[in-house]
Amino acid sequence: MEISEIEDYSVLEDSKTWWNNLLLRSLDNNVFLTHEWLSAWWKHFGNGRKLKIFIGKDNGETVFIAPMMLSTYTLPGIKLRKLEFIATPFSDYNVFLVTDHESATKAAKQLFQIIQDRFAQADCIELEEVPEDSHTMKILQTIQTDGSKTCSSIVNVCPYITLPDCCEAFLQHIGPNMRRNLKRWERQALNDYKLDFVTYNKIGDVKEAMNTFFQLHEKRWSSRNESGVFSNNINRDFHIQVAEDFAEKEQLALFFLTFNGEPVSAIYSYEYNNKLYAYQSGFDPDYQMYHPGYLAFNGLIRYGVQKGLREFDFMRGNEEYKTRWKTQARRNLEFRILKNTCKARLYNWFASNRSLSCLSRQIGKKVCVEGAQNTSIPT
Repeated sequence: MEISEIEDYSVLEDSKTWWNNLLLRSLDNNVFLTHEWLSAWWKHFGNGRKLKIFIGKDNGETVFIAPMMLSTYTLPGIKLRKLEFIATPFSDYNVFLVTDHESATKAAKQLFQIIQDRFAQADCIELEEVPEDSHTMKILQTIQTDGSKTCSSIVNVCPYITLPDCCEAFLQHIGPNMRRNLKRWERQALNDYKLDFVTYNKIGDVKEAMNTFFQLHEKRWSSRNESGVFSNNINRDFHIQVAEDFAEKEQLALFFLTFNGEPVSAIYSYEYNNKLYAYQSGFDPDYQMYHPGYLAFNGLIRYGVQKGLREFDFMRGNEEYKTRWKTQARRNLEFRILKNTCKARLYNWFASNRSLSCLSRQIGKKVCVEGAQNTSIPT
């Protein structure tokens, strides 16, 4: 087994076709492992971090890729160096690229031994948001360490719906109360407005549509006297690039609910690998009485059913509005290997203490992570 390492961003930038073709064969294939997502994130947020992409080859064939980075975080009086997945904490799911489970497991064991031999580079390895049912988690559970502490914990619950074959089956799935509510809210809106559920290109080009979405998202958070994820310009620029790149591949699922042609609610999502990933949403609170958030989600889920997609993923966060759709849930886990030092143990205490976990996740000062996990509550 041969393990190589990429540290030069230009090499990643030039590997788009090779990377995405390989990803199509991956046993853990999700939208956050695409070249478009990772390269755009690195372009906007990679400053101050070191790229660490590890590639495992078996008889010359790539069987394993670990897209990682070395980051420096600051606790009071302490600098902590952490090896983690690229795009942490923006990606809802983090996984390895795995084309063969058995070979990838061998490669990962060899890689983690190499990393521990060079542990002077990092105080800990922390791999967040790994789906519990992924091949990546199965591989991580086989990793043994030499004297370092290893631990794992649940960090998020991710609701989803397995989409049925027809819209009638979907309506039966959500139950009588939700069916009645959706019909009542739609009827109330139709009494006052002409309703349409439209794709982003009915609003303008990708950038114009994204800016309209940002406005709706921020209106919702401003009504609660809070700042949303898109109040930061660098976050906006990153997502505009992602949206433009995904639109070129027909993977941007940005939809708007309009009243008399005016956008009042929006869902920013991705259509990838036969799934819909609902990344963020927003609505104008002036129309709250019509529950435009729920009506927009109803439209997007029905779109997925009609398109023959297999899953609608609400992603991180077990908010109450998601359970109304009779969702199932998968858990995201965190895998951590700690160097036997005082500052690593201190960090582990911060990260393991639930009352302090939010603080431990906001200690990074070299990248902007403000609001990275904010969600909108449909109403």
